[in-house]
Amino acid sequence: MTTLTFQNKTLSAINQQNQIWLTVTEIGKALGYSDPFKSVKNLYDRHQDEFTPCMTQLVEMQTAGGMQKVRIFSLRGCHLIGMLSHTKVAKEFRRWVLDILDKEVGNVQNSQPNLPLVEEKKFTFELTQDEISTLLWLWFIAEKERDLIDNLAPALRSIGSHFAPTAESHATEYKFSIERARKILLNLSQTLNVTPWEDTSLSRVLPKIRNFNSGNPQRPRLTRR
Repeated sequence: MTTLTFQNKTLSAINQQNQIWLTVTEIGKALGYSDPFKSVKNLYDRHQDEFTPCMTQLVEMQTAGGMQKVRIFSLRGCHLIGMLSHTKVAKEFRRWVLDILDKEVGNVQNSQPNLPLVEEKKFTFELTQDEISTLLWLWFIAEKERDLIDNLAPALRSIGSHFAPTAESHATEYKFSIERARKILLNLSQTLNVTPWEDTSLSRVLPKIRNFNSGNPQRPRLTRR
């Protein structure tokens, strides 16, 4: 085990395949619960359908009562627990977890051995212009819905809605995949051109995906179709 420090609290961390995992009790201690184990367990039990196998596992560990199955959470799992929590330090805990996650990802990338490159499988498809246009609209719809959820999340949290953590998680977790899809679609549609006076499905969506700035928090709102 290794140790981490959050707001002067020392937490015992578990190393699983070069990744940091925390037990229910350690997460509860960090979040400031008077009953760390029960509080975090209750959060997980109410929202366990939102956790993937990459976020939480049951492992055999030596405890005061002998070898027992203990639930542990990866940093992504810890972040989701932080989203579900309403303690005073939950926001700072989420930020702290993401900082460690960034370092962990960097360490994994830097420690990768120089293995022979294996060429990724490639596939060739023939798509019509209309089919490409449909895929572009699918990206637009996904990003528009993610953007809506992102804007609704603060209001949901302010009224104490139990949907708030899920909304915040979806707005954050899905952003990377939607942006990756946009880059793939940009490459797929790079040879397509439309004229300013056209009024077709493609002419309406192509400027949206090409002019979209994912890195600008003040970007113009996605307009209606």
